[in-house]
Parts: sequence; C-alpha cells; structure tokens
Amino acid sequence: MALSVGFIGVGNMGNPMAGNVLKAGFSMTVFDVNPKAMENLIQAGAKKAASAQEVVDGSEVVLTSLPASPDVEAMYLDRGGLVEHAKPGTILIDLSSVLPSTPRKIEPRARERGVHFLEAPVSGGVTGARAATLAIMVGGDAAALATARPVLRAMGPNIFHVGPAGAGNTVKAINNMMACVNSAAMMEGFVLGVKAGLDPMTIYEVVKASSGGSKAIERIPRALIPRDFEPGFKVALMNKDLETFHTIAKELHVPVTFSALAQHYQQAALAAGLGEQDTSVVFTIIERLAGMQAPR
Repeated sequence: MALSVGFIGVGNMGNPMAGNVLKAGFSMTVFDVNPKAMENLIQAGAKKAASAQEVVDGSEVVLTSLPASPDVEAMYLDRGGLVEHAKPGTILIDLSSVLPSTPRKIEPRARERGVHFLEAPVSGGVTGARAATLAIMVGGDAAALATARPVLRAMGPNIFHVGPAGAGNTVKAINNMMACVNSAAMMEGFVLGVKAGLDPMTIYEVVKASSGGSKAIERIPRALIPRDFEPGFKVALMNKDLETFHTIAKELHVPVTFSALAQHYQQAALAAGLGEQDTSVVFTIIERLAGMQAPR
C-alpha cells in the first residue's frame, strides 16, 4: 500500500516536486501560507489542509520545502511545530537548502519523540523539479530513507545517502558553490570572446567539445544568447547558499577563494535589483563591467 504523503511549502520549487509525487500515485495533503500556490495541486487530486499540523495528522511521510534556516527551525521546533505534533513513526523530510546546523538541531529532538527526520536538499532547480530529474542529497537514518525512497524517487532518480544529519546540506553547499564558480568563469570567458569579435555559438560549440566544457556552458544557448533570465534558480537563493558554504568553511578553518570571487557577482546582481531573476543574469553585470553587450 502506498504511503500517505504530506507536503508543506508548495511554491516555486515545492509545487512541481509535490506535483510529481502526486503523479506517482501517492495520496497527498498539501499546505502553503499562500492559498493560490495549492490550487493546481488540489485540482490534480491533492487534499487541501488548513495548517501544517493538519498535514502531519494525515500523513506517514511529510515533506517540507521552505526558504531558509529560520523558517525550517520555526516550522519544526517551535511550540506546536512538526516535531512536537507528529505521531511516533512519522518520517519528516526537509527538502530546503539550509545551514547544516539546522538539521543537526532537529534530528535529535525528533528522535526523542520516536519521529524520523531526514534532510534532503535537492539540486536541479525548477527545471529539474518539473522534469523529476533532481539529485537528492539525504542526511539521516538509512532505514528511514529506505522507507521514504519511493516518495523521493518520484522527484528524481539520483538519491544519495551522504551521511548523518547535516551532511546533506554540506554537500549541497559544495555543489552550488562549484556550480556558481563554473558559471562565473564561463560567463567571463564568453563576454571576452564576444568582445573580441567571435561568434557566440562558435564559442559554445568549441568549448563544449573541449576541456573547458561543463554543465555551465549550456547556459550560452539557453539563457545568455536569448537573454532569458526567468528564474530556474534565483540569484537570492544562490547568494544564500554561498553564505552557507562560507559559514561551513569558517567553522572548519578551510581557506576558500574562488567562492568569494563568484559571490561578488551575485552581490552585484542583488544590488542591481536582480535577486529574483535566474543566476544567469550575472552575465549582464559582467557585460557592463566590460563595457559591452553581447549580440542577440
């Protein structure tokens, strides 16, 4: 018999993830502080809850997708929160990208009550959430993951058990830092090439087939040339994840350089009012600094 699933926080990322779990045949109860965010899921067969507590009451597995550490800690640990309200045996899974200290606070409190808690930050952005191709980095108890794995598999095929609570968000911060650094280097090279008179697609084809290629290079035809900066992963969220990476680095006394340089561009985009656009919009900051604009 399929597990009953609850989903709290069905916004930009949560909505397509919840939709794919629903499509996989799981009964689902949803809640979001924005009623409109739930409408498409309710029309697709999900049950609407009036509160987060109501979601927990009717679910064996509860997924949360929330903005940041303070939101997650309040949802789980405040009086009347998910940890206090959940029945013993419930599996609580937080999909948010947060400081590793957050799941480390939640997990022992949940265990004391006989409740399972997993952190499971995801990578792939809104595009991956819609296509159900997310990579999912799970920290926590392996037995709880084994039970919940069919639910997570509905959101993405690549599910990694990376260690205890806190390990998932550490790996997520590393991944996003590396993605940001790769993208910044790609955009600097692309702007230089265009300013030197090279054809934009020639740059793309050559680098794609050569040692400088990476996933970042696919942004050239998808976002940079058409100048399409609709959010897949917002500047504000990348900046938050880089802050997480730097917090971890300071705690562990690891010197980091490239991540700080990449964050300079994210900060500049925030200062320019571009925080709600896709991280590819950093390209326009580099253009301005170079005194040019790539041809469309």
